[in-house]
Amino acid sequence: MRPPERFKFHSTGDPWLSWHYITSHSHDILTATQDHVILTLASVGLGVLFAVPLSALARRRSWLREVVLALCNAVYAIPSLAFVIAMFKFFELSRLTVIIPLAAYCQVILVRNILTGLDEVSSEAVDAARGMGFSPTRIFWRVRLPIAVPTIVAGLRIAVVSTIELVVIGGFIGQNGYGHYIFEGYRNSYHTELLTYLLMTIVLALIADFLILMAQRVLTPWRRGLGTT
Repeated sequence: MRPPERFKFHSTGDPWLSWHYITSHSHDILTATQDHVILTLASVGLGVLFAVPLSALARRRSWLREVVLALCNAVYAIPSLAFVIAMFKFFELSRLTVIIPLAAYCQVILVRNILTGLDEVSSEAVDAARGMGFSPTRIFWRVRLPIAVPTIVAGLRIAVVSTIELVVIGGFIGQNGYGHYIFEGYRNSYHTELLTYLLMTIVLALIADFLILMAQRVLTPWRRGLGTT
């Protein structure tokens, strides 16, 4: 799919938003939503798989922390469209063409929040756990990680919402999802199609953010009385 050279939003007679379009294209919308969610989950999931060991590595030495964060920032500075096009040369129409860049973009958010969350664990809590005979592994899973969960989840919320938005770039190279229809509406000056899928992207991001927030409340019941998110 090739985007248009420039916007041509002439008056074509179609409304910016149409309930008839939504009902008559409900199957396309549901399919696009499914594809968009799959790409988002795969990208963030892969991002988490890399962020956890990177964070563990960064905590070993202060200089390693600086190196890891600098690399994450450098990757995040790569323009998304250029990154996707570069991956297209290796994976062509595979979903990996989109998933790998988006997983890489997640690192700067996830790694930084994981490190910040673990840094916020007080030495008193760790010392108390050691005094109770906890092993380092048990201290991590029973003390450090639960205390760090709110900060980590805050980073996850940002990563998921930003990934939902960036998945749209996949439509530029023919990937399914909302991006396919957004670029199609853009190319054909089809106002209704363009705005419908733009709004769907926003709605999906809001739903995802709400679900993650609810999951955080379940995972951190001790914070409910504090009135914090």
